[in-house]
Parts: sequence; structure tokens; C-alpha cells
Amino acid sequence: MHQVRYFVALCETLNFTRAAERCNVTQPSLTRAIQLLEHELGGPLFNRERNQTHLSELGRLMEPHLREVLDQTRSARARASSFFSLRSARLKLGVARGVTMGPLDDTLRRFVAAYPDTEIAMHDDRPAALREALIRGDFEVVVLPQRAQELDELHYFPVGEDRLFAIMPETHALAALPTVPLAALAEEALVCGDGCPFWEAADRSFRELDLRVAPKAIVTRADWLFELVSAGVGVGVTAHHVDLPHGLVGRPVEGAAAAQEVNLITKRGRLYSPPVKAFVDLALKPRRQPQPVASAA
Repeated sequence: MHQVRYFVALCETLNFTRAAERCNVTQPSLTRAIQLLEHELGGPLFNRERNQTHLSELGRLMEPHLREVLDQTRSARARASSFFSLRSARLKLGVARGVTMGPLDDTLRRFVAAYPDTEIAMHDDRPAALREALIRGDFEVVVLPQRAQELDELHYFPVGEDRLFAIMPETHALAALPTVPLAALAEEALVCGDGCPFWEAADRSFRELDLRVAPKAIVTRADWLFELVSAGVGVGVTAHHVDLPHGLVGRPVEGAAAAQEVNLITKRGRLYSPPVKAFVDLALKPRRQPQPVASAA
């Protein structure tokens, strides 16, 4: 790259001494670099005469190409600078199906406020697929509702808790209860999320209680679940959603499957890119608690 930069400077000055001054190098260093470039390209780029220096035919042929290389290099350097300063970067976040963004709402708000030029791209998938994608390097950070039971190659940072809710029309009999027992839920036709870890946890609890439950419908999107519940297909089983469609209500489900820790997960030993480091730092940064006002003596 230095050779290209020296070549362009020499094209513009047609003087080795002035080109070296412009590039802030000694004249022998610039001359040696031009000779190396000429050797690489197979012939002289300049005709060096006693009183003048001018481009050779090969030099004229190469000049637009090498100028483009220099321009592209400057553009790449500017893009890299923007990336590291988070002026032109993307945060790619994998989120397990069925997990709401509630535990990360505050972090996302602070991230957008602090880095308004950084794009956030969210991708959902089954938890096992996201874990594999993280290990493979497709993601630097993912959000999963459970951690491995044994030590593994991942870092788990708890960022909150999601609760299992039953979603139903406000006229449904279970809507009158403050919480829905698993046994009562087992008597209903259920609408569940495909690969939803909260449904999978609830299903395990049903089996532990010897309750046989088969969902009526399995969907991959929350809005489909709400539409089917509104249509009377069954009771929805999903993580807590704050903003439910009109006419639907959510009630927490009792039992061991009711709550799950939500974790931000990264790969051990992998360096964070600037957007991921900024996001993880914000997620783990303790929120400042309001200080009590001292009472007057």
C-alpha cells in the first residue's frame, strides 16, 4: 500500500524529492519502493531523465488502476474507523423463539440512545440452533432462556427472567383466576410456539405430573398464536407479553416451569466486535438506583 501511495504522489509531483517530502519518507526509501513496484508489475513506471521525470507508457496504463486502489484503501480505512466508533456498524443479535425482549428492553433503549447510527439486526431460531450458530461463529451474542447443566465453552450472563403465561380471551373461565394451575391448563386445547423453550419446560412439568397434553396448534410467530387464540382455537402458552391484542388477557402459570432465567450468551475466549462489546457492557452495567433524599434534621 505504501508503494501505491508513493506512486500516486510521484505521478502528481514528477519529482522524487517532493514526492518523498509529501509522503514524509526519505528519498531513498521512496525510490526503493517505486523500484519494488516496478519489479512487481514487470517494467519501468517512470522515465528518469537528468532534468525531468515523466510516466512511461506502463505508468500511464497503471495510473488509473493504482489511483483506484488508493481510493479504495482510504474508503476501507474510513469504513473501519466508522465501525470502531460505532458510526457505521451492525449489532447482530440471535434471540430464541418464544423469548420476549422484556428483560433487554432497557438495554436496547440505552444502546439506541448511545449509538444511534448502529443498526440492530435480530434473528430468531430454536435455542439449540442458535447455540450451534454461536459456537460456529455466525453470531457473537445470543439470547437464550436456559444454560447448559454442565460446564461448556460459553459465557452465560443472566439479564432477567421470563415467565410462562396462559393467553386467553378475557371472557374465558380461566381469565377469572389470578394464576392458572398446570392441571387446569392441561384440560384446555393449547396453542404453542414451535421450539418455544417455555412450552418445552411446561411440557416436561406436565409429564412429571402425569398429565397428558397435546397442543392443538404449533406456530412460529407470536402474532399467529394471538390470532388463533382470538379465534377460539385454544389457550396460548408463551412467555409474558405486555401488549396483547384487544380482547386477550394473560395469566401467569403456576409450577416449576413458570419462570426461566434469560441469559445473554457469548463464546469463551472470542474477542467482541465493537457493537457487541458496547451491547454486552450496557446489559451488564448495574443500573443506577435513585438515592434517597436525606430528611432535614
